[in-house]
Amino acid sequence: MKIVYFITKSYWGGAAKYVVDLASGLDKSAFEVFIAAGGTGALKEKTSAIEATYIEIPHFERKISVLSDIISFFEVLNILYKIKPNVIHVNSSKAGGVCGLAGWIYKIFGGKLEMIFTAHGWAFHEARPKWQRFLIRALSKITSTFYDKIICITSIDYNSALRYKIASQKKLLLIPNGIAVDSVKFFRKKEARQKLFGEEEHELVIGTVGEWVRNKGWDVLLKAAYPIFEKHPHVTLALVAGGESPERQEIFHERVRVIENLQDASRYLKAFDVFVFPSRKEGLSYALLEASLAELPIIATAVGGNFDIIDSDKTGVLIPSENHEILARTLDKFVQNLKLYKKLGKNARIKVENNFSLEKMREKTYKLYSS
Repeated sequence: MKIVYFITKSYWGGAAKYVVDLASGLDKSAFEVFIAAGGTGALKEKTSAIEATYIEIPHFERKISVLSDIISFFEVLNILYKIKPNVIHVNSSKAGGVCGLAGWIYKIFGGKLEMIFTAHGWAFHEARPKWQRFLIRALSKITSTFYDKIICITSIDYNSALRYKIASQKKLLLIPNGIAVDSVKFFRKKEARQKLFGEEEHELVIGTVGEWVRNKGWDVLLKAAYPIFEKHPHVTLALVAGGESPERQEIFHERVRVIENLQDASRYLKAFDVFVFPSRKEGLSYALLEASLAELPIIATAVGGNFDIIDSDKTGVLIPSENHEILARTLDKFVQNLKLYKKLGKNARIKVENNFSLEKMREKTYKLYSS
């Protein structure tokens, strides 16, 4: 059976990890696996490591560009006719529209194809003007008609899809991201700090891991951190970015450390005393699952899949997004009562072990392929 995973960009993020986790678990004697994406980033290397075939789609890009989108449509169509897959599994909104239309055309002209789409957080959940959210919901409905099954990775996405009639209940499935408990080999605290900061001494480190984009809310975290530095001069903020940090030049505070292009960033999580996840929009974050496995006290915003992982005051603390004042007050409580909040990290690990299994995610998803 031939299966092609499509994803918009080849940088290493949550959706890319999801694709690799699924692709790497398939029986190579039964499946021929391809991963197709825009660019030749870290995902290409990961694809080679799992002995799958990587296909670059030169004109795939996140931003809407009519010309590039038209060209990428024909690039995807060409892949379908060349490989003749049995299944395509598409990830991210942009790829969803382009690949959905290409797959539909392919089927109209006689191709046999099972089409699956995973929503890694509906784009209409983003903070946008009402007319934009309405338009995105309409486009999401159109895109959904192309697919045989649609996987939602969070309960909020699943319920929103039903509420706004994005697709029928028959077509929708809720399959959360899964993670293997022993998948991350954490460095011990002292070793992790030495690797991140060298010989610098840091008494208490607040940290986050992710991509420096607006949806991650790092600008909100920085605003919240400055009054913490004034009140608690022993605190350091570490921003661990998977790629380049476009706003690094604007950070002048001596207590902020920016670490860029860090490979296997999750291994360094125990360098932090507190993990902050200030997203404006989120799917079901691997970074949050990994921070839970590291037993870190967590502060996260009440968005997307954060609700599924964090039970406020049990496995962490949930706060509103876009509010640096509440975040600052919550950080202050954590800094002053760190021993008290450490027990939340232990609870978070137990919840992730019990509810977010990689085996279950694979099993439920593979059933769709075989059907």
